[in-house]
Amino acid sequence: SASTRSPLGVAPRMGVTGRITATCACVERGCDRALALCGPLLFAFGESLVASIAYVACTTTNVTLGERGYGVIKMVSDVIMVTCAGNCAFNHAMCAWIKPGSPKDGRARRAIERAGRMDDGERGGCGGEDYARGGRYCELCDTVKPDMTHHCSVCRRCVLKMDHHCPWVMNCVGARNYRYFFNFIFFGGVGCAWAAGSGAFLLLYVIDDPNRVPYEVFRNVIYVVIMAGAVFVALAFLGGWQAYLVTVGNTTIDYYDHSDLVKAAKARGVPAPKWAFDQGRVKNWQEAFDEHGKYWYVAWCLPRLRAHQGSGVYYADLGPKAL
Repeated sequence: SASTRSPLGVAPRMGVTGRITATCACVERGCDRALALCGPLLFAFGESLVASIAYVACTTTNVTLGERGYGVIKMVSDVIMVTCAGNCAFNHAMCAWIKPGSPKDGRARRAIERAGRMDDGERGGCGGEDYARGGRYCELCDTVKPDMTHHCSVCRRCVLKMDHHCPWVMNCVGARNYRYFFNFIFFGGVGCAWAAGSGAFLLLYVIDDPNRVPYEVFRNVIYVVIMAGAVFVALAFLGGWQAYLVTVGNTTIDYYDHSDLVKAAKARGVPAPKWAFDQGRVKNWQEAFDEHGKYWYVAWCLPRLRAHQGSGVYYADLGPKAL
């Protein structure tokens, strides 16, 4: 266009900073595209890994335990492995299938409209339409972005209460499917811990002479111990981090954004801002898993086909609860 040309009609040369910025943007787009293309492979690998650990543990470790006189341990181990593997596969598939939630969803749009209709005292004196438009806005999606809503460059959409984009589930983790993501980690970690522990018990205390055990059995048990142990360590760190975020009512992205604000406030010598969406540990947990009944402390990890029924819309000046 004429506005980008010099008076002589020649397009100005891009400076070093401009070229670096353009190159970084191109690399970022390429990485996003590659991540999207690798999603199905990573999803299939995750399902296969869980199935292989459970299958080898049940058909080798548990069978050997039964043959050596540990029938009760074998039965308990079979139940735990089948339960964990089934729940892990179910939650993995549901996390990939359920959409994480968008500001354009019906429930989210109605919640944003309710925020706009609140009285001037709660809205800070601005009109409903201005309230919706005056906050964060995504030009790419052409939609309002409530608090804790972020645009995913891989999925190319805004996600309500976005935690991160997970290539292992080919999806973003957000308000609607967070329950499935967390339970996928939880049951995967418990199952791998039991598989590694039972395999180690078999090797250290049951098999007194490895030469008297078939090589295939010994090899399979070693595989389960090493693979399940490695997966457990990874899931333990990830699960612990996610459990902490749930108890404080936060997400991965907003945790680091808020940490930057706290550091900046301390550098200026002013009081650090508090996280606006912390309702207390119990209510935070109930909110994240959409379980508010009498037995919520058990129901949160049970398989459920119904996605999160909340709006996923949060505004700091309207309180910590979703609208």
